[in-house]
Amino acid sequence: MKRLRKLKPRTLNKQIVALSCLILAIILIVVGILQYFLMKDFLYQNEADAMQSQLHSLPPALLEQNDNMHQPLLFDRSLARIDTSGNYTDISEENGLSSPRLSQEELHKYMNSRDDKSARYIVMEDEDGKEQLVVIVADRRFGEINGYLQAGTETASINDVIKGQLQVFILLAIVALAAGILLYTRVIKKALDPLHRIIRKVERTSAENLSERMDEDSEQIEIKRLTVAFNQMVERIDSSFQSEREAKEQMQQFIADASHELRTPLTSIHGFLEVLLRGAADNPAQLYPALESMLKESKRIKKLVEDLLLLTKLDQAEDMHLQELEVSPVLEEMKPHFDMLAGSRKVRFSVDENLTIAADKDKLKQVLLNLFYNAVQHTDPEQGEIGIILGGSEHAAEIIVKDNGSGIPEAHLPHVFDRFYRSDSSRARKQGGAGLGLSISHSIIKAHNGTIEVESEEGKGTIFRVLLPKKEGTRK
Repeated sequence: MKRLRKLKPRTLNKQIVALSCLILAIILIVVGILQYFLMKDFLYQNEADAMQSQLHSLPPALLEQNDNMHQPLLFDRSLARIDTSGNYTDISEENGLSSPRLSQEELHKYMNSRDDKSARYIVMEDEDGKEQLVVIVADRRFGEINGYLQAGTETASINDVIKGQLQVFILLAIVALAAGILLYTRVIKKALDPLHRIIRKVERTSAENLSERMDEDSEQIEIKRLTVAFNQMVERIDSSFQSEREAKEQMQQFIADASHELRTPLTSIHGFLEVLLRGAADNPAQLYPALESMLKESKRIKKLVEDLLLLTKLDQAEDMHLQELEVSPVLEEMKPHFDMLAGSRKVRFSVDENLTIAADKDKLKQVLLNLFYNAVQHTDPEQGEIGIILGGSEHAAEIIVKDNGSGIPEAHLPHVFDRFYRSDSSRARKQGGAGLGLSISHSIIKAHNGTIEVESEEGKGTIFRVLLPKKEGTRK
């Protein structure tokens, strides 16, 4: 088995050539076998028809018992006369070819009459062991069979003709097979050139050149499909590499931002503790302000950690507790909270009733609170105006939070939902923001299969638009 495996062609080119030549050889063998039997039958039938014609042309006197009758001119054929009782009279002794003996059953089976267009014949051996092709004709007189004439000829000469033809065919088949090998080798090699180009391209492909693509313009459907599949695979790999690089960059940025956000309150707490240890703890005027500041900074750390944990849960796609929820009562419930955060700012509500969505009530409240608090941060305490609008379309409920505040510079708009991103970092830090509110809102809305968008013009205000799907897909 191992030797056979070693003999098996290893390249696709050679395997196809070998398989093609094997198929061609099988076809030639089948054609040769068919040619042998068809030619043999054709030559035997021609010889039988010729002997039948000769027998029908013999004079009726041959059927009469006459010992002085010599063999007619049938040359090298055997000739016998048979009476109705099955008695043979061999009249071909002069050429030394004896006539084979047939049984009565065989006589009736292979007997030919004058009306037969194609002679029936039988191949059998005579007493000397020579194979003969035998034809029998009957003489009918007044509707009755009066006797038979049997002629035979050796099949050796016919078989020699067949063998000669087969030898010529075998020689031509060998030439055709050799020519087929040469032709198949060239044609298949040319047909596989595009495949070899793909192989060379695959061998050159690495992480550094994943942006390169192969030409998909090919006349061969299989090669075109392979090229398209290869390009799609490379595109997926390239996308995975880019996603991995982006994830690493985001992780590094996240770690740096989180470290920075935690360091600021920890530094403040550390400073207050040093002051207290130097003796301020014995001075109530310094002790209580220091403790209040440390409590404030610890709350800031706690809020930051809670936000980070929430983002982690949202990233892990934990199931939200979605249920059928009418939005307008939620806004009515949050009005006192909004009014308290707004202070002297004007707050306007425009709410459509009977808008039901599939949502987690607590998470939806958190999104609304984050958007409203963001509007409060960026509007003037006295002249600021904040609007909350609830509307709907055929498939979604729309919640809009807009303000007339300072707006967001155009360069910052693509990043407003990034973690720890602040368009005005100094003001956000003063107000205790870590730049996670909008990122959390974006993740929550995404978990609801909704979308959140922002429009802003610097100096004129900002609009946040939230779209949440209606009842469809509700989970209780």
